[in-house]
Amino acid sequence: MSRTDRRRYSTLRSGLVAGVGLVLALLALQAPQAAQATDPVNLGGSYVVDRVGVLGTRAAEVQDALDELSQTEGTNLFVVYVDSFTGVADREAWADDTAMKNDLGVNDVLLAVATDDRLYQLSVDPDFALTDAQLSELETTSIQPSLRQNDWAGAAINTASGLSELLGGESLSPPVVTPGEAAEAAGSGSSILTWALGGTVVVVAGAVGAVYLRKRSKAKAAEARQGADGPSQLELDREVGRLLVQLDDAVKSSEQELGFAIAQFGDDATASFVQALDSAKEKVRQSFALKQNLDDSTPDSAEDRRAWSLKIIELCTSADAELDAQADAFAALRELEKNPQPSLDAIASGVASVRQRIPAATQTVQSLRATYSADALATVLENPAQAEKLLAYADTTATAVPGLIAGGRASEAAVSIQRAQAAVAQSETLITAVGTLGAALQNAAAALASAVTEATNDIAEARALTATPQGAPRAAELSPLVIALESAIAQARKSGASDPVAALQALQGANAPLDAALAGVRDEAQRVARTQEQLSRTLTAASSTITAVKEYVVTRRGAVSVDARTRIAEAERLLNEAYGLQSTDPERALSSATQAYQFAQAADQAARIDVDAYSGYSGQGGAGQGYYGQGEQGVDGSAMLGGLLGGLFSGGGGSSRRSYSGGMFGGSSSWGGGGRSSGSSRSSGSSRSSGSRRSSSSGRSGGRRGGGGRF
Repeated sequence: MSRTDRRRYSTLRSGLVAGVGLVLALLALQAPQAAQATDPVNLGGSYVVDRVGVLGTRAAEVQDALDELSQTEGTNLFVVYVDSFTGVADREAWADDTAMKNDLGVNDVLLAVATDDRLYQLSVDPDFALTDAQLSELETTSIQPSLRQNDWAGAAINTASGLSELLGGESLSPPVVTPGEAAEAAGSGSSILTWALGGTVVVVAGAVGAVYLRKRSKAKAAEARQGADGPSQLELDREVGRLLVQLDDAVKSSEQELGFAIAQFGDDATASFVQALDSAKEKVRQSFALKQNLDDSTPDSAEDRRAWSLKIIELCTSADAELDAQADAFAALRELEKNPQPSLDAIASGVASVRQRIPAATQTVQSLRATYSADALATVLENPAQAEKLLAYADTTATAVPGLIAGGRASEAAVSIQRAQAAVAQSETLITAVGTLGAALQNAAAALASAVTEATNDIAEARALTATPQGAPRAAELSPLVIALESAIAQARKSGASDPVAALQALQGANAPLDAALAGVRDEAQRVARTQEQLSRTLTAASSTITAVKEYVVTRRGAVSVDARTRIAEAERLLNEAYGLQSTDPERALSSATQAYQFAQAADQAARIDVDAYSGYSGQGGAGQGYYGQGEQGVDGSAMLGGLLGGLFSGGGGSSRRSYSGGMFGGSSSWGGGGRSSGSSRSSGSSRSSGSRRSSSSGRSGGRRGGGGRF
């Protein structure tokens, strides 16, 4: 907006505000008893809050229904009647904020009704016993019929009885509805004179401001269109504020606690924690810089504000995950400090168990080498030897623990125990991977035989087609595809026995163009049968390849870079997508499965390159001693242990994610909001704690769920 436009707007706004102010003053004089719009309320320990006075003499009847629900099912129903939901973005946020403000828990249900706006909202904890479908049935059967007939008390009573029936495993009974009168709208007693005078002022002010309002309408329309595809800007602003405050607190707490963690467990064990904290701090810095852009006086477009808000949410969520991923490892270390002996016993048992499996695994590798090529077996050829190295490391590390404890170095002992545990787990995975690859190669060989037959049939079909008058014009298109596929079949027959996985991938790639070219001349039954056969084979191949590559990556995690990990993650995503589409859309499922197989192969290649490069680097003494503190080449004289275990111990990977508000190394759970306890007890004497953790997966502010709408 230009300076001239701003001056014009300032003048117009002054007139408009003055006019509206006069109207409000007149309304205040004429209607001092008008109802007020209501922000999220404090229940003050009550189960029924009627700010509009619609219950009248039936308030006791409503309370009895709520008491009966609490006594029979242990569920508390809170009911709030206001004229309008204000102070937040929408009715869902109003109900959720009211629930959070009053510490409602997992067995607490809130029914909020805005009588003037004729809106209602049901709000429950994510872990509440009823499903979304049951809650929807409750709304349509028990709540809406009462509200539409202005049966305000009946809405609460029928909700209570409906909850009791559903929680008891019964079907919903038809509601008992007693039609009533609509709530009196705010300001209905204002005089005609007031409205006439006010109307005149508003008309004049509106005429004066019409030019500006027309200009603003375009921007508002654009913002409305943007909001239709997701949360409104107001909702984004609220989420941005919440996340920034909580993440900033978590970073500050983690920063304070990191020094204690380093002193307790050492630099090595906390290395990735330092990295995670530094990354989170940088993301906080970026987020606050974007927030300043949102808050400064420079006008911003709706598109910019939305983009910046979404970026802040993305940064905060990412930083949250980085901090949370570190938490369980420290909890486990502290537990090992307190009681190390059970873990030491388990390590000794695990070492003995895996050692017993090494000879059989070695024999299996030798048998596989007699059939398959070195390339086909590259992911497991060294597994038995590497497993033995890990077991030797676990033995040495665990044996040193009692001396560390006796020397008053309990924290160092806990770190050593955790490392030994992981070494045993890694060695077991290495041995298991030998059998997994053997089965995958057998499956690939069987799939290759089917693929050769299928490709041969496609060639025959193409030749038969081009031999007909109708198909002859397509000879120029199909002949090169046939020749390429014949070459691929010959290569598959030549190399398939030694590397069926690679041969299958090459053959499927060569057959795809001809298969697509012939699709148009096949009838529906043929296409469906063909697609199903290809899908089944591709799903099996992709699944077994992904499993093998994941085992290879996890057992060489210190050497494998982000590229291979990214590709295997994408392969898993596509495979899950394919399985989900298998029954409803086989063609899309086949496309996803084929891509999953290709990404898995790419991940395999990238991981092997990484491991080869790491082996060459570590062979020159480049691995260092940062992994174990056992010297340049590790406990057995080989830095390859660094590639096998990698950063596993410099930050503890693989633990389940927790949500934090108190920092990385301690504090309360629920980073997105504290646990809640209802703290309420009914007159019946049923006192219970209903604390709950808010669900971060919910799309609603506050993490609660439930439906609502207009009645």
